[in-house]
Amino acid sequence: MCFVFAVALTIAVCCQARTTSSLDASVDRNLLAAQLYNAVGADHLNENVVISPAAIQSSMALAFYGAKGQTAIELKEGMRLGIGDGDQVAQRFGSYQQSLTRDNNLRLANNIYINENLEFKGAFRDVAQRQFDSNIDKLDFHPPYNKRTAEAINRAIAGKTNDKIKDILRPELLNDRTEGVIVNGVSYTAPWQKAFKLDKTQRRAFRTVSGDSVQVETMWTLQHFNYAEVRSLDAKVVELPYQNSEFSMLVLLPNRKDGLRALQQSLVGKNLLSELGDLSQHKVEVQLPKFSVTFGLGLEQPFKQLGITTMFSRSGDFGNMYRMFVSHFINSVEHKAHVEVSEAGLEQPLESSGVLKSLFSRNKKFEADHPFVFAIKHKDSIVFMGHIANYAYV
Repeated sequence: MCFVFAVALTIAVCCQARTTSSLDASVDRNLLAAQLYNAVGADHLNENVVISPAAIQSSMALAFYGAKGQTAIELKEGMRLGIGDGDQVAQRFGSYQQSLTRDNNLRLANNIYINENLEFKGAFRDVAQRQFDSNIDKLDFHPPYNKRTAEAINRAIAGKTNDKIKDILRPELLNDRTEGVIVNGVSYTAPWQKAFKLDKTQRRAFRTVSGDSVQVETMWTLQHFNYAEVRSLDAKVVELPYQNSEFSMLVLLPNRKDGLRALQQSLVGKNLLSELGDLSQHKVEVQLPKFSVTFGLGLEQPFKQLGITTMFSRSGDFGNMYRMFVSHFINSVEHKAHVEVSEAGLEQPLESSGVLKSLFSRNKKFEADHPFVFAIKHKDSIVFMGHIANYAYV
């Protein structure tokens, strides 16, 4: 009896530890999402923006596996990689990346390229390919071959992202002094659990950040959704589930027409999912612009705001990645993300309000006719985050 109890207690403790670890990882991902979104979005308030903090964190988990010394410390702390050594971090984030990419609607390319005169360590190459599905290669960065090399890299990223991520790397980033580059491209386009009715889409007014009013293709539906009015953010939020119920989109609409900057600033230092609390089911009339947003940037400046600096300098130490007796660094980390939102999904009848029922309850109205923030989450972790500040549907 004592033995059985001891075994049961051990199993319970192990399960609790795994649950706690998973929760901590989600919290870290969501805090990083807010940090990265603020670091990027604040400088691009007038543009449509999307980044994938989860993809960036996964990419840097692999970089951490290859790093040593101060560079490893900065990556671990700045990217909120959690406890453990390089092997443990690589195992944890490799498994998480694989859980994301099981959904074929999420296409991720996480590649590393180094100068043809350098060598990867065998252990690093193995972990990169086996756990992160990363294409790593030695290429010629020297002009005039840099243009041809950049084109080859761009083709490789486009191929892994269904041609949604193009031209991620500019040829001028490659030259005689380039030792290594990391390219991270990710796209997500998926059908809704509750489709928007095609015949209900019509052109409606949208007020841009600059104050202009433009006519945009706006979808419409009336369904039960998770919904809340969040006083601390001065915004309302609706959660739109995808067919794969592990994924959903949160749309945060400022109460003020010019409230995008204030909303963005109110997210700083917060776990968005905790801030929203428990959303509750309401019948919601949703008006949401169709949008297709692709956004790319070099991450050196955003990383500096997170305390990650040495990896881009001669002080960088990737002694577990490069097979060399001297330290080598990474010249640039290029990230590009794509998200598309349209009516597509499972066809369902619009929910109607009975006469008696309508006497006791009113539909919530969510009219996204001005700039808003959006986040796509997988279970309890934010994968994408961005905002729509003007209108563009391609």
